[in-house]
Amino acid sequence: MTSTSTSAILPTVSSSSAFPIQRLQPRMNTLLSNDLLGNVLWEESDLPSTTSSLMDLIIPKSSIHQSAIGGITYTTGVPILIDRKWQLDIKRNKQKQKQTQAPDDTGSDAEELETDSNGSSTSDTNEGSSPSAAADTSDQSFSSQGYHPDNPNGKPTLKWTSEHKWARLFNTLYSATQKAYKAMFPLHSNTYPFEPAAPKRPQRRWSPDFCNIPVPDATNIQKPDIVLLDKAVKRKGWGHILTCVEITESDLGADHGIPLFMGTVTKGLAANRLRAHYMDRSGLIITRPVLITANPTRLVDMLNTMSLGNGKVYGMDPTMHMCNESCKSKDTQCKVGDQAIGWIEDKQRQKLLIIAILWRSQGLFSRGTTCYRVWDEDRVEYALKDCWVDEAKKDHEERILEIVQGIPNVVTLVAAWDVEYEGESDSTLRIRKGHGNKFSPGFRCKYHQRMLLTPCGEPLSAFSSKRELISAFRDFVVAHKAMIRRNVLHGDLSPNNLIIHEGRSFFIDFDHTQIIVQGSTSVCSNGSGTVPYMSIRLLYAITAIARDKGLGNMMVEQTASDDLESLFYIFIEFVTSFNEPKGSRTDLKKADRWGEVIEAMGPTAALYKSGLVLVPRRDNELMNCTTTYFGGVRDLVQAWHYILLDADADQTCNGVTHEEIEEILNAWV
Repeated sequence: MTSTSTSAILPTVSSSSAFPIQRLQPRMNTLLSNDLLGNVLWEESDLPSTTSSLMDLIIPKSSIHQSAIGGITYTTGVPILIDRKWQLDIKRNKQKQKQTQAPDDTGSDAEELETDSNGSSTSDTNEGSSPSAAADTSDQSFSSQGYHPDNPNGKPTLKWTSEHKWARLFNTLYSATQKAYKAMFPLHSNTYPFEPAAPKRPQRRWSPDFCNIPVPDATNIQKPDIVLLDKAVKRKGWGHILTCVEITESDLGADHGIPLFMGTVTKGLAANRLRAHYMDRSGLIITRPVLITANPTRLVDMLNTMSLGNGKVYGMDPTMHMCNESCKSKDTQCKVGDQAIGWIEDKQRQKLLIIAILWRSQGLFSRGTTCYRVWDEDRVEYALKDCWVDEAKKDHEERILEIVQGIPNVVTLVAAWDVEYEGESDSTLRIRKGHGNKFSPGFRCKYHQRMLLTPCGEPLSAFSSKRELISAFRDFVVAHKAMIRRNVLHGDLSPNNLIIHEGRSFFIDFDHTQIIVQGSTSVCSNGSGTVPYMSIRLLYAITAIARDKGLGNMMVEQTASDDLESLFYIFIEFVTSFNEPKGSRTDLKKADRWGEVIEAMGPTAALYKSGLVLVPRRDNELMNCTTTYFGGVRDLVQAWHYILLDADADQTCNGVTHEEIEEILNAWV
């Protein structure tokens, strides 16, 4: 499954420079907790014992023998495994069983790892290196060093936590197995049955850097016990973490309520029981536990697969690549040039250069949308949309874009395609086929799709003048009227779905768009839209639906007037937030007014907006909220406000019309 790994999932719920304003930790915790509800499957309790485990699919079993593992030692000579017990203390005098290190110029214990199922050697390597590995203290900070009373004037002694000890064991094993693996890369073997990395052997390390100090990110301050990193990567953040291991004495099988690091753990050691935590856009699967004392080879299999194998095993998408420091190596095949930050395959499997990340959606089990600015081989610029689409809405946006093609101020679809994985359309169902028909309660199959669009614009906040912004809203009204004439209702207007390019504005993102049935003027939905920008009528309707949940499939009527009201709220956010062109926000409290504050209100959002809009005509509160820069358009705010107020008062009309809004905007343009 080419679901997004931690290097792609976590940034989606982390800070971003794109709209919307980044959410801080409490809001993110709520978002992630809500995402997990109904979307977690525990193999241990939710599946029959005869059902195969996902662990065996993503971590193939090897022919490594326990004796070979015991032959790997620390530099002190202490084996990492004695009598099926993992040795975390490297002091030789505390071991009951001692073992002599293999000499450096002879066949090493690392070579013994390469054995077939009968235990005979299959290695032809002459590496001759010792399997011992020096204790790596580079992952320890000064804060992890303690005062020693027997050496008061000496250097502080290192205090090894359990996380540091496990990381040292992992890295000792990695050092030994990597040397033996080098001789056969990139071929398969019984000892290394996983798919090899491409285009070269990875150089990685297990680090406890964040076991006590949170990962640097204001919106996700979790503290994973041990993380896997590329050795060449110096910056350390969620975008650089390949996978995580959580060490705990708690028994997850006995208590499913134990926090799961908000979904960031992909492997867990709970009371010597190893579980894989597999996450994609349809949910989280927690595998049956493997007792690593009774089955030590399975821990080795996991560590080898993660640290030596292809990144696909922990979710890296093989049809794209994001660059880091390791790409600067002389033997890399990345070669994207100085301006690109990665590459991604197009419909014909040709590489498009990724120039920038434009936007990422938030949430774990949403569509996982990421938008990129890309160049083709001729340096022609496009926007590429990468997303996971519900099976019921597969190809929906592509069909809508074909219907509205040619309408000015609507983006043009260049190409659309399913991302393929091993010859078939990639979906979240593929990895779950081994589980039969048993899924988590909230499971919905999602397909991985991409679209190439033009033009590739900037957020609407990049407007260069008041005139350009007002012209953009006028053009939105005109284009929206043209879409309605083709029986298309957008249904989800927000700043994220509007862009500006060379002074012209464009509609984007038609995920929630619906077709208006011939002869009708509305569509029926569960109330689509983004809460801060939804019409007051829709907000009251979805509040009623939420209150009466379980009393049937309630639907709400949605019209063009609702979209036009959404445009008004977007305009209000801009004139009350920005004090200069090009996205300059001088008063962040005002910037939060419509985005963060209203969304946090929940069911009371409709009442709050009613108090601002459905008020007597003499009320000037909205006018007075404009910034100094937009002070000259206060009368435009009030004129648009009056149109909404009059439409609400006249119950015989069908709401706000395009012509009314177009007229007042034309007067200001």
